[in-house]
Amino acid sequence: MLTTMPVRRRGTLVLGIAVAIFLFPARAEADDSGFITSTDCTGGSCQVTAHAPSRGPVVPDTPAAAGGSSDEDGESGPSCVTPDMEFAQSGKEGPMEVPLGVARCEGVIAPAASPEFDPGALAEQARAMMRLPEPDIGTAPPLGKPRFVNLPSWMWVDAADWEPVSATASVSAGSVTVVASPRRVVWDTGDGHEVVCEVSGTVFSPRVYREEGSPDCGHTYTALPPGGAGATVDLVAVWEWAVSWSATDGRGGELADLTTVSTVAVPVSEIHAVVTDIR
Repeated sequence: MLTTMPVRRRGTLVLGIAVAIFLFPARAEADDSGFITSTDCTGGSCQVTAHAPSRGPVVPDTPAAAGGSSDEDGESGPSCVTPDMEFAQSGKEGPMEVPLGVARCEGVIAPAASPEFDPGALAEQARAMMRLPEPDIGTAPPLGKPRFVNLPSWMWVDAADWEPVSATASVSAGSVTVVASPRRVVWDTGDGHEVVCEVSGTVFSPRVYREEGSPDCGHTYTALPPGGAGATVDLVAVWEWAVSWSATDGRGGELADLTTVSTVAVPVSEIHAVVTDIR
């Protein structure tokens, strides 16, 4: 990217190269510092080149053979032109500042320094951008229906969400991709117990029914909540995600886990048996 600065006709040190279009003949002038500004205005456009004879061209290592301009002392500088007809018709005496991205330059322009590639910092940025799904809780008995003391209940999260999620952060020097993978769901059942499931959990159906409960993620309440039969407890699912990163330069590593959380209220009750006949 070429960065340009205003160039004045006299009394000001020329620090950059500005090119604009105006209708004046070619001329070269030197200010008090010894810098020379040459202006060539032909065909409705002006080309302004600035260099210091005692210290070489303004932009280092810009040989005239590469497309730059050259003066009688052998000093060289880049050649830039911008199509600014509005300035050509303004009637002002000197070049105006060239808008960034407008100038067209021939020759070698010193490139801007590449930003430092810090994959660790990029990995943290990508991790902060990640949007992970919250647990979509399913239960049997269904949500809103009571689970009964001493009868097993089933728990699960949506299996469609049980897959890695990625995010990428980039700079011109490279990029870093961060991947969060489902690790486990920690269930707080609301009665002082905790159930850890390393899978999404089996969805209940008559086909997979088991008298002893879920094959991988279930819980059996053994007492009524403090509020008595029918009172609710909070069933909390804390989904933990393992996070890793890899960079385009081959480096990689691990980051702190991420978690997403969902909570539902479930009623807990009990079934009473009444003996009505003895045989």
